[in-house]
Amino acid sequence: MSDQPKNAKKLKVLYVRVSSLEQNTDRQRVNEKDYSIICEDRCSGAVPFFQRQAGKDIMGYLEKGVLESVSVWQIDRLGRNLRDIINTIHFFSERRICMGTPVKLTT
Repeated sequence: MSDQPKNAKKLKVLYVRVSSLEQNTDRQRVNEKDYSIICEDRCSGAVPFFQRQAGKDIMGYLEKGVLESVSVWQIDRLGRNLRDIINTIHFFSERRICMGTPVKLTT
């Protein structure tokens, strides 16, 4: 049984990643006000998702039962290895965690 109250707010996470410290994540932070938290990594996409610090943080939210969804600007932000990307998506899907992309609407 979860130690979270039934009406506990679930987290909507926006995951952003760049490969180097010199790069910025501005273009990935679309509609960031719609998210509970921004999880950011500054590392190579070759590092498996759950070995990155933000991946570990997201896993912690999942284990606490407070994760509702994970959004990412582009699929390549999840990684550079197709198998790891598919495994990451499958992992969240099996646990009924919604995955998607932030939508930027212009008028």
